[in-house]
This record gives sequence, C-alpha cells and structure tokens, in this order.
Amino acid sequence: MFILIQIIGGLGYLLLALSYYKKDKKNILLLQILSYVMFVIHYYLLGGITGSICNLLGLVGFLIIYFFENKTKKLPILIIPIVLGIIIISLFTFKDLYSIFPIFASISVLISFLEKDTHVIRLIGVFSAICWLVYAVYCNSYVAIIFEVLLLLSTFISVLKNNRKK
Repeated sequence: MFILIQIIGGLGYLLLALSYYKKDKKNILLLQILSYVMFVIHYYLLGGITGSICNLLGLVGFLIIYFFENKTKKLPILIIPIVLGIIIISLFTFKDLYSIFPIFASISVLISFLEKDTHVIRLIGVFSAICWLVYAVYCNSYVAIIFEVLLLLSTFISVLKNNRKK
C-alpha cells in the first residue's frame, strides 16, 4: 500500500511539473486540477489530513476558476469562501507548526490564479513548492520530497525560460 500511495503522489507531481511548461493559463490550470486530485488522495492515505483538506478545497477553487473565469467579473468573490474554508477547516485539523505550510501553499496558489500573468503564477508556484516540501518532510512523503525538489527546479527553469522570451 505504501508504494501505491507514493505512486499516486508521483503522478500528481508529474502533472504539476508539466503544468508550468504550458503557455496558456487554462492549460496550466487543467493539469493542476488533475494533480490536486492525486494530492488529495496521497496526503489522505498518508494521514496528512490538513494537506489533504487544503488540496481538496484548492481543487474546488481551481474548478471554479477554470469554469467561471471568463464568465464573471466577480471571480474573486467566488474564491473568498474557498480561502476562508481552507483557513477554517485547517484550524480544526491543525496539529502543530508544520500544519501551517499547506495552508499558506494552498491559499497562495489559489489566489495566484486570479492573476492573468502566467509569470506571476509560476513565481507563486515556487513559494508553494517550498511550503509543500516542508510539509512533505513532516509527513514522511518520500515521493513528495523528491518531486518538490524537482518541481522547484523545474518551475525555476520555467520562470527563467519564460523570462527570456519577454
């Protein structure tokens, strides 16, 4: 079972890393939605309830952004309940200082997708990856530790690559 849990997490990280190489915000978001499904399952099975809930609510937020972004100018108002939900539910699952990292990561990434500039989304992705790396060490998610380091490198390369094109 432990190996299956690590494979599920690995698939999530593969999708997440690939997302940052997409040029279009909608494609970045779609791959991140799929990766978050894997992360919800991965952290739940590892017993990282705060991480699992943060990913679940982040997933809901991403779905709202994905489906309603061009249909309403009130998108930030639709996201506020998700951010509040992350904060409130995380308070109930809060164990210690390490529980704060998935909260920061989830909220920052969710808010980043309200931005149209994909460069900003990538930069916030770096911050999020650092937060998730700390949480992965805490939860003993070996695949997450490896992939967060790789994701940090991948996202950083993507930021540099896309910076040169501007």
